[in-house]
Amino acid sequence: MQLLNNIPEIEELALPLCTAVNIVELLVEPFGTLDKARQFWQDYPCTLVCITKHDTPSTALASLSDELLHAIEIAENEPEFVEFLSTGYQLSLTITNDEGNGLYLVKPTQLGAINDNTSTN
Repeated sequence: MQLLNNIPEIEELALPLCTAVNIVELLVEPFGTLDKARQFWQDYPCTLVCITKHDTPSTALASLSDELLHAIEIAENEPEFVEFLSTGYQLSLTITNDEGNGLYLVKPTQLGAINDNTSTN
């Protein structure tokens, strides 16, 4: 699992190359350019959580804060959008406050819901 607070370089993502390219393109798309996207993330910090096909979600998520687990749960249950990638991954977004900060969750589509692993109760 990766936890990033910036828009990564493609090579930084522990994902298949095609998936990493798709993810970075989707992160940049709303802003038009990579520079504008990076500036937004600097002004309004966002989080990118990447769960790979090699991760065990319960183990990977165990060390995260309750606040981050809650944001992941919202990204699972009430996302702003979900983008299904042809590589067997999906990207979902939840906006975490009125300023526009957000949490992007990348996970294998086959993983299904990770809600049982993100419960904060």
